[in-house]
Amino acid sequence: MLKTIRALVAWAGVPFARAGVPFAGALIASPFLLSTAAAQGSMAGAGEFMGLALRNFTPYHSLAGGLLLGVATAMSMVIKGDILGISGIVGGVVKGKHGEANRWLFIAGLVTGGTALKTLYPAALGATEAPMWRSAVAGLLVGAGVTWGNGCTSGHGICGNARLSSRSMGYTLIFMGSGFVSASLMQSGSSIAFASAPIPSTQDLTTLAFQILGLHLLAYLAVTGMATAKMIQQNAARSLVTFMDGSLFALGLGLSGMTSPLKVAQFLDVSSGSWDPSLMFVMGGALLLNLPLMQGIIMSGALQKPMLNRTFSYPPPRAMDTKLIVGGVLFGAGWGLGGACPGPAIVGLLSPSPVMLVWNVTFLLGIFGANASGW
Repeated sequence: MLKTIRALVAWAGVPFARAGVPFAGALIASPFLLSTAAAQGSMAGAGEFMGLALRNFTPYHSLAGGLLLGVATAMSMVIKGDILGISGIVGGVVKGKHGEANRWLFIAGLVTGGTALKTLYPAALGATEAPMWRSAVAGLLVGAGVTWGNGCTSGHGICGNARLSSRSMGYTLIFMGSGFVSASLMQSGSSIAFASAPIPSTQDLTTLAFQILGLHLLAYLAVTGMATAKMIQQNAARSLVTFMDGSLFALGLGLSGMTSPLKVAQFLDVSSGSWDPSLMFVMGGALLLNLPLMQGIIMSGALQKPMLNRTFSYPPPRAMDTKLIVGGVLFGAGWGLGGACPGPAIVGLLSPSPVMLVWNVTFLLGIFGANASGW
């Protein structure tokens, strides 16, 4: 079985010259290809794609948020040389690395960005309703899955796919497939509810996205400039950048709509004959920046070291293994069941929703249990 899956991944995404570019290109092109389907009706969700009725389809909002996520992951790599993997950052705290300040600074950035969403973009935060057992099991599965799979939608889905890593491509295909099966079998799209303010117009969204991006880019520039001029120590500068990464990432999640478990569930659940493809726009927007950055600048050696560090730290190429496959299946199953993954769920704690609190508690328990298993 393992050999078969490896062979499929090799055919679909490796080597780069054969299928890596088409695979990544399809992800990046998806927003523009699906816009033709959206053109059949209003952006509120009318229209049809491949026999599925589009519902709650928000291509421009999701693309704008995805671009902000892409900037956050790109800045983390260019300035610090670090992969922005939320499950790894949070998981490290559970695994005993709670003394590392930068992990807490990133989480603080997520919370700060989430708090800002309350004022800047209230539609991002709302009351999630779902059976408590569903949220509890979903969090547990996601926690175990990201631990054994060593990543989630940020570390593998954005950063790993931008490197054209066969492990990340394989993991993404596995958790996506598992998510579709889980959500469709359990009818997640109709079992989860999310009540929030209406989303703003495309014009208001564009203005806000440019303001958020401009302020963060100025902050990144100011911090790196002061560190280069030796006005502050590089360690302090990296810490400030980590906080800004978390803040920008949270704001990107909010604008993209990914803080709504319902939106994710309606992407993964096709059991009712309808579909919300917005998540493809989020991934496409993030990869639109990170794929050329990683392939054309960093991995090519054009940029030999990060601005505030000595080396780039990303894992060397490795083959898929059973642990990664099991992790992908479990993560996808939990993602499909509850509509949440680590980043959005942490930001979701700022919503008045006990469901998200339960999800986060069992998520941490899942990480702890998988780590304690010794596998």
